Amino acid sequence: MSESRIILALDGLDLEASAQLMKQVGSRIYAAKIHSLRDECGRAAVAALKDAGATRVWVDYKLHDIPNTVALRVKAMEEADILSVHASGGVEMIRAAVDAGVAKIYAVTVLTSLDAKAAHAVYGRPTDEAALKLARIAQAGGAYGIVCSPDEVALLRRDGFSKVDIIVPGIRPAGANTHDQKRFNTPSGAMRLGATRLVIGRAITEAQDPIAALDAIEEEINKHR
Repeated sequence: MSESRIILALDGLDLEASAQLMKQVGSRIYAAKIHSLRDECGRAAVAALKDAGATRVWVDYKLHDIPNTVALRVKAMEEADILSVHASGGVEMIRAAVDAGVAKIYAVTVLTSLDAKAAHAVYGRPTDEAALKLARIAQAGGAYGIVCSPDEVALLRRDGFSKVDIIVPGIRPAGANTHDQKRFNTPSGAMRLGATRLVIGRAITEAQDPIAALDAIEEEINKHR
């Protein structure tokens, strides 16, 4: 059986609900992604999710600070399998994160909540140029992979990132609410563009039947393997 392409974001769920969901789908996803659960429950959150069936847990803090501080944060989260940092923190910061622990470090380029105008205001250049520059910084810092919106995946695949793990958030099944995402795509659309894995949350966690929702998304993804 091939490895899952789905990373399930557990935003908005408490630990009990998250663990219950992992009992249902934990073995069928690549990783569970958390943020506030780690704040609320500490290391116990990761342990509980793994005990319930999660294969991996991604603590998505998107760290961004001076290198030494980031290294200390990474060491303090040794239970995590995956951690995220902002590529805009620079090469030295990313390298410090990579060297500090055993978790796979993924570097975030341009947040999917930023539209073209907002991204230009932050980075002073078009979104695709900013994402490419940040991806190169991530690569130079030794990041295991990159996090970018669906809009930038094809560009990165063409420009030196053909074999790099690219995780893509902003994934919404056709017709689903886009919530706070400004740059988004469907599961099949992102796979066609070259995504390695997809971050999917509410489409599964808020579904009346999460297993059926996961089945439908997996079927769509598998058509484009």
